[in-house]
Amino acid sequence: MQFHLRKRYKHFARYREITNVLVHHGFGYLAHQLGLTEFLGLSRRHKLARRLSDKGSLRVVERPSPPERLRQALEELGPTFIKLGQMLSTRSDLLSPEYIAELEKLQDQVPPFPFAQVRERIQMELGVPLEEIFAHFEATPLAAASIGQVHRASLRDGRPVVVKVQRPGTEKILLTDIEILYDVARLVDRHGPWRELYRFEEMVEEFEKILREEMDFTVEGRHADTFRQHFAGDNTVYFPVVYWDYTTSKVLTMEYVEGVKLTHPEELARGGFDRRVVARHLAGALLRQILLHGFFHGDPHPGNLAALPGGRIAFMDFGIVGRLNEEMREKIGALVLGLVRRNTAQVVRAVEGLGVVPPHVDRAALHRDIDALREKYYEIPLSRISLAESLGDVMAVAFKYRIRVPTQFTLLVKSLVTAEGVVAQLDPELSIVEIARPMGKRLLARRFSLPGIKRLLLEHLEDYHQLLTRVPHRLDRVLDLAAGGELKIKAVNPDLDRMFGQLNAMVNRLVLGILLGSLIVGSSLLLGRGYTILWGLPVAEAAFVVGGVLGVALIFSILRSRKF
Repeated sequence: MQFHLRKRYKHFARYREITNVLVHHGFGYLAHQLGLTEFLGLSRRHKLARRLSDKGSLRVVERPSPPERLRQALEELGPTFIKLGQMLSTRSDLLSPEYIAELEKLQDQVPPFPFAQVRERIQMELGVPLEEIFAHFEATPLAAASIGQVHRASLRDGRPVVVKVQRPGTEKILLTDIEILYDVARLVDRHGPWRELYRFEEMVEEFEKILREEMDFTVEGRHADTFRQHFAGDNTVYFPVVYWDYTTSKVLTMEYVEGVKLTHPEELARGGFDRRVVARHLAGALLRQILLHGFFHGDPHPGNLAALPGGRIAFMDFGIVGRLNEEMREKIGALVLGLVRRNTAQVVRAVEGLGVVPPHVDRAALHRDIDALREKYYEIPLSRISLAESLGDVMAVAFKYRIRVPTQFTLLVKSLVTAEGVVAQLDPELSIVEIARPMGKRLLARRFSLPGIKRLLLEHLEDYHQLLTRVPHRLDRVLDLAAGGELKIKAVNPDLDRMFGQLNAMVNRLVLGILLGSLIVGSSLLLGRGYTILWGLPVAEAAFVVGGVLGVALIFSILRSRKF
């Protein structure tokens, strides 16, 4: 506990800043729930407590909506929280559409840092002055973001390049904020109202991994190389070359690709490009990345795409990528085919296979909602179906039923939504679903091919080996117990005891009724025959008395339990 407190107060100033921003934007109740109000000044803490005591929440008059205020708070908190918001904007399984739409507006744009610091960083990282590497280096950056900024330059041999340089002091700020997020996540996981549905510490771990990859520029360079390898010999796409001699974890030097940015589609016509060809190449490239390679560009917005001669698509900025293993790709292929075929059962299986379904989910209602999606798309021609919208509808169902979906799948949906928007601008008639359908079939066919079955067996060989070696021993043990009469089977059913009790009562009453009937019939036959038992008591009369007592007992038993 002392270590935890020392860790919190080590970042006291940052905690106080975060708390003040939350309170300022109307999230004082959240700061209170997270135990952050201790970092406020005494007078402000009392003021907040008085306001919160009024029905437990702040009264906000004529202020922006909660999603807008959240975006404003994240922007004010700086680069870590802006990137956190951007990541959350892909999690439509966690947040409602209103929050997603607002967080998508987060822009990671900050003022550039001075060129003197750029020069110093390059010399520190590459070990020689900037002029010894570059024949020309533009002092004004092409773009500036929280982690780094990009400059245009040319090498000594004349090759045009872009150079990405990390912003000084960024790493320290980001790592401090990550520690704070871990602290808050652990608190929410222990005491928050969502702890049974989500593991926030796991989300922070995922966020930290993404952030650390973005801070290491060699990772981005390796991403570019991987794309080049996957699309070697493909004349529909292009990925720039990384110049590793001039690249480190804080400086990235890549080939500058001259093309028409897709931020202005109207310029394509002036450049002589066929927009339909560009659109088809873009859609095909992204779907091959997703369904065939399992390694896709995580942010294909128009600023990261350019058209080259012949309609070739150039991808840029590889800081965010998604990875899908073979199993995940097969499930996505099954989901796409289920949507295309309007097969409710297949879509439900795919959704359940992709995510973690809560144990108490209403599966009948889940099937009804999936079936409603099928009805929605049933009358729409295949060429008019939006893959991004379809997957977005699936994510809406996941949000409704609190189905936890892997981060990579949510990033995939976000990438498809972004890319489909670009494709629709270029060629409104192009259907991504029609392009995806043969790839989905190919993926499933590969799964059930001999190599696919062999791969599946090899992947689970250790599991099969353990199962086969343990089963004989355990089966032998069960048979020994059964032979010795020691085998016990425990059935757990909360209604089982009540059912057996009711059954036992019914049997007892049945036996009692049969006995009563026998006494009445027998005594009737003996009546007037003169038979006696002990003390000269007539048998018939004695039988009538016993029958009367049993009859009363039976009536009393029935009245005690009106269920029978």
